[in-house]
Formats: sequence, C-alpha cells, structure tokens
Amino acid sequence: MCRGVPHQYVLADPSSLVADLRAMADGGLRVVATYDRDGYDLVYARENVQERTAERAPSIHQDLILEGIGVQHLEDLFDAGRLQCSMHRFAEVTAFHFVAGSYTGLFVSVDSDADVPLASFADRCEAALSDGE
Repeated sequence: MCRGVPHQYVLADPSSLVADLRAMADGGLRVVATYDRDGYDLVYARENVQERTAERAPSIHQDLILEGIGVQHLEDLFDAGRLQCSMHRFAEVTAFHFVAGSYTGLFVSVDSDADVPLASFADRCEAALSDGE
C-alpha cells in the first residue's frame, strides 16, 4: 500500500537524495521509495514509469520485506561483513535494495543502461539511511 508520505525516520532529506541520485544516473533514475512492514512511500518516480510503478510496487514491496528477513542468512553465508545492498539487473531496469532495519529500507531503480558509479551511488544511499536513523 502506498501511503504517499516519505518515511522521515528512514530518510532525513529525501529531496537531496533524489537530486544527488538523478545527477549520478544522468537522467536514468527511475524510482526512489522507502518501505516498512505496512507499506511503501514513493519518494520519486520518473514520469514515464509512474504507471508501471503503481502496478508493480505492491508485489515488489512484499519481496523487499522477504529479502530483508534473509539479510542475516546472507551475512552469515558470505562472512564478509554487513550487507550494504542487493542489486538486480534486468534488461530494462537495475534495482537496488538497502535494508535499514527490521522491515524497513530503501528501494532505488535506474535504467539498465545508466552508467552509475556503483560505489559512490551505493554509498550515497547508505549515507541517506544513516542520516535518517
């Protein structure tokens, strides 16, 4: 369920994050959303993906919750420190998932051909979550 108001406890300054990510993705930023157990809040959706986002977001939200539950397992399995984000690259979209805490997090997507600087992009998203907690 989309509530329409960004989680202030997850992102302290959503507009600054969106501006930075838009610059990094050079026009390729598609969606920025926060979520918790009860629903998600759309922070940004590029105009040409808004309809698709409305159709797919409820199912994606459910999947993000399930992925968040599995974070401890992945951290134990890889034994490489805290999981910072997961990424899924499809033909049309690359999706990033940042778990902030129990059943909360950040979802960001870009066009699959967007040449984002991966470390800087992920660090910026992580910083936004850290600032909001």
